[in-house]
Amino acid sequence: MNFKPRVATTHNKFLKRITNFTESSDFFIIQRYFEKLYALHYTARGWRDRALWYLYRALYALIYLSYIYKTYWVIHDRQSSSLSSANIFGVLWFFSAVILRVTILEWHYPLMECMQAFLNDHTYQRTDPWTREKRARFYRRSNRLAITVIVINFVEIICFAATNVLKLEDFMLQFRGRIVGGWPVQIVYGVLTMFWGGMYCMGFMVCYLLMSTFKLEVDILLHSLEEVGRELREAGDFEDEGDTFWHDVVNQLRPHIHRLEELFKNLQKLKSVIGPIAFVQYYSTYLVIADCCLILVSVGLSSYSIVYFISMMVFLTESFFLCYCIENLRDLKPRIATVLYNFDWTLRMRRSSDRLAPQYRHVRHTFLLITVQSGSTIHFSFAGIGEISMNSFAQLLEKSYSMLTFLLQFAK
Repeated sequence: MNFKPRVATTHNKFLKRITNFTESSDFFIIQRYFEKLYALHYTARGWRDRALWYLYRALYALIYLSYIYKTYWVIHDRQSSSLSSANIFGVLWFFSAVILRVTILEWHYPLMECMQAFLNDHTYQRTDPWTREKRARFYRRSNRLAITVIVINFVEIICFAATNVLKLEDFMLQFRGRIVGGWPVQIVYGVLTMFWGGMYCMGFMVCYLLMSTFKLEVDILLHSLEEVGRELREAGDFEDEGDTFWHDVVNQLRPHIHRLEELFKNLQKLKSVIGPIAFVQYYSTYLVIADCCLILVSVGLSSYSIVYFISMMVFLTESFFLCYCIENLRDLKPRIATVLYNFDWTLRMRRSSDRLAPQYRHVRHTFLLITVQSGSTIHFSFAGIGEISMNSFAQLLEKSYSMLTFLLQFAK
């Protein structure tokens, strides 16, 4: 009798948590849910939890093993068509890329937890209205984005189950090239197959949330430094014999410079996570696009092939956001140096007495150190092979287009 009111109460509490930003709000609250749903990560609280978690992951492992068997059968069965081989090989490679991504995330999860704890610490500029509003908007927007991606994944699962699973034998459960089980078995098999796609997308969402939250904190730091420069420029008496002005400069700059150091250290940690993820993302995109283009060229755009087109767009979209987010993060110090360079009040500083020499030198040295280090950008690479930037994405598009035109010539 009380079931519906309880559901309504839980629903309202959940909506309030993901829409109302507070000092204790977790930027990664939606991630805590979808990483369990898509078998990305789970912190077991006992042996029963751990056993259930392993059983849940075993379902996905069985799907992967079934496609390994399909691949083996296709290789040894000379009657298999080239389209069927492309379907099965493409799915197997995609699953392998998912396993690599999940393994990387699991390996680096303790490091990601440290970064998440740093980003969830909202004490920096907590009293500033602009900062609070900025974080609140980001909190609501990122939660909406994560929920939207989950909904899109479920819609794609429904479309895939209604078209390819029930009509194409390549995506059905098979043994020795023959279909096993009725349509309920095939529906479950197809849904679990598509959940692998969700694992890949949501695995990227974990990285995207980290990168976008870092960008938020970088923007807050830049805005805070700009405000410091404006306030001191308006209120400062640069020839003041007293030490009030110098103490004010030192005290206002200290928390921001400390925040800059913390951001830089955590971005170095982010490099170790993004590098291998980007490597798998970037180079698996080539193979997936090649497979999708081959199928699209062979059968054209239809209700069956639309899934391949969507998959290709998903891979390209993820690559774009990866390169775009890294482009915004790697120039942290040059952007900070630019803000400090625009502090025109620094050019008018004059040490008016020996008593103020320590404060004067402290401020000057701080600016000089940041300016000297401004040329040292944070280099994000594809696990040491090439640098992540928008130029990398442009090269990916160029090579993908060349691949498509090459395949179209064979289709004529």
